[in-house]
Amino acid sequence: MMTSNTAFVGIHLSYGSKPFTLALLDDELDLIMHPNCDIKDVSAILSELDAVTVCLATSSKSKSAKSANTNSMFYEQLEKLSFRPYPTKNETRQWFKVNADESFITLLQKKLLRRRTLEGRIQRALVLYDQGLQINDPMEFFEEITRYKLIQGILPLENLYTSKELDALVAAYVAWMTVNKPGQFIIQGEFILPSREENSASNENPLLARDA
Repeated sequence: MMTSNTAFVGIHLSYGSKPFTLALLDDELDLIMHPNCDIKDVSAILSELDAVTVCLATSSKSKSAKSANTNSMFYEQLEKLSFRPYPTKNETRQWFKVNADESFITLLQKKLLRRRTLEGRIQRALVLYDQGLQINDPMEFFEEITRYKLIQGILPLENLYTSKELDALVAAYVAWMTVNKPGQFIIQGEFILPSREENSASNENPLLARDA
């Protein structure tokens, strides 16, 4: 449950009838996930929030024409909802973009596994867990694995975030950083990334942030 009406929203866009995946964080990094939303759902969610920073997750791969159309529609809707490009002074509704893979790489400071593989999804979830997001420990996935389940091909994948959800989550976290970790991110045009220098120390022991 959100503890305030201030939110940091990460959004992954694909295409289809419900192309939006939203991750909402509050100041305490509590999470609400909204997968499979359409533009009306997104508008309704954002309209309810008093102060909100929206971060749109992109990837290194080129986008299709369908994705480009969805993006264009989303930008128009942001403007209708009185969002302004970050940083705009004295504005409580701002938005920007982030490269999801680059953000994970910067936070991890190690090789990033492929995003749609099981190990890649667990790795990304561990990165976010170690940053303090209030999500279940991804390592609990392995506690559910038994000999019988492996033989039967049954894995508890429902307990893992999808690649789209993970992109939305890291975008929401970067949005959170712009308010709660000033100086620990860099602005590159309309994109924002975590600062590599600021994250290198904590990655010497990734559990430090969790245990503090």
